Amino acid sequence: MSMIRHVRVAAAALVLAGAGTSPSLHAQGLLAMAAKIEPRAVEEKDVVSGKTKLDPAKGYIFISGTARQFGTFLRVPDEATRAEWEKDRQKAFGKALKSYRSSYAQWQADAAVRAANKVKAEDPPVEPTLETFQFDPIDTRDQVGFGPQFVYAKGATVSYMQAVKPGTYIWYGPVLGGVGVPAGGICMCMGTVRFEVKAGVVTDTGNWLQAAPHQDEDMDYTRLMLKQANDKRIAEGKAPRVPAVPSDIKFGLPASLKDWPSVQAEFHANGKLNNLFGILISRLSPVPGVLGYHRDTVVDLRTGQEVESPTLISRAKIKK
Repeated sequence: MSMIRHVRVAAAALVLAGAGTSPSLHAQGLLAMAAKIEPRAVEEKDVVSGKTKLDPAKGYIFISGTARQFGTFLRVPDEATRAEWEKDRQKAFGKALKSYRSSYAQWQADAAVRAANKVKAEDPPVEPTLETFQFDPIDTRDQVGFGPQFVYAKGATVSYMQAVKPGTYIWYGPVLGGVGVPAGGICMCMGTVRFEVKAGVVTDTGNWLQAAPHQDEDMDYTRLMLKQANDKRIAEGKAPRVPAVPSDIKFGLPASLKDWPSVQAEFHANGKLNNLFGILISRLSPVPGVLGYHRDTVVDLRTGQEVESPTLISRAKIKK
């Protein structure tokens, strides 16, 4: 099952601020359009044929590399997303409460029968509350996945382009799957980067996410496993495996997008993230001038300041 969600509603026309239109109404119009946009893959053949045209209400994330890849971005929730999420949460909670009341009524009936037969009653069902009710985290509300299928174009490089809601996006890591789909991969939960995606513009991330991090400066999970495997191979008299060396940082869009407005992504340090899917965790290796660490604390190298991180809550099940 592909994690790429397709558009359910046709994109609305661009709302322009005209004479007599208040800024607040214009902003409301843009928010209404953004709420209808779901991420989907864009392929070069559809751009060339004219089947897919630039939508000024959408943003576009372009990723490239030397081979197929996959990954996940998390969009920072805005006011519209929070309102939609809260509405759905309240609705789901109402259903859970209705189910509880039904279960409780059944428990009462069963308890009466057990009492008549002098059998100890089972524990009653626990009434849910909004504080304890389990619902999909808001962080996953606008999750965007790409690859390894649905490439934009193949050749000397393999590229992907996703049509998304404009906003701030966080690199969650080479993760495949997510809400409603089994997830696998490694999340950059202990430190990563974010960037802005504007409406009507292709944000070119190039191969930055692979090439910019100085992996030799950081012993993350992947390299730790490689080191352990190589230590074993050397002990067995075998040659160690050589880790892949990232290529030089490259940006640039294919000729098929020459008429599409574009901008090079500007990356900023981002704090720690929750392990939303209970998968392996790591962190993005240091990037000169962008991302660094003071031991396990994320540092924004643009300002030299430590980045505040939330209290982390893992969804992983602890094995006893």
